[in-house]
Amino acid sequence: MNKIGIGIDYSNVCKDYNTMYLDRDNTDKETIVCMTQVVEWLKALLNEMVETYNYRIYRMNQDTPVAIEDVAHRRFLFYSLEKEMLMQTFVVQGNPIAYDTLTQWAENAQDGMLIQNDAEGEGLFFYLEENSPLHHWLKEKLNHFSLEDVPFDA
Repeated sequence: MNKIGIGIDYSNVCKDYNTMYLDRDNTDKETIVCMTQVVEWLKALLNEMVETYNYRIYRMNQDTPVAIEDVAHRRFLFYSLEKEMLMQTFVVQGNPIAYDTLTQWAENAQDGMLIQNDAEGEGLFFYLEENSPLHHWLKEKLNHFSLEDVPFDA
């Protein structure tokens, strides 16, 4: 099984904003508009994904599902100059399985994907099985984005 990564920069969602400067504590209008667009985009994508594949979302090391809003949320998505970035990993999958490490997920996950935030708050990383039905579905949904291939490093 070959796990691959897809990097998505928020500039794919916010076309008229320099997404390097998204600070979740910033209250200027342009920043709020861009962050809201990103949150709504991710919420819609995850809603469609969980409905299409009958998935649920979990924190990597827990088998209790979380709400989509826990992922599509400013605290997960964006950097804070005051609080920095809280690195988190979520698993989108059909069964409630907790994983202690990325290696354990890579070796045992049968379906779904990992979602990780970017240390700088400029984008997201999706990790999944190459050429799986979800991979093809995701590439189709993101076909108008410029995507970055990122290696999966457990």
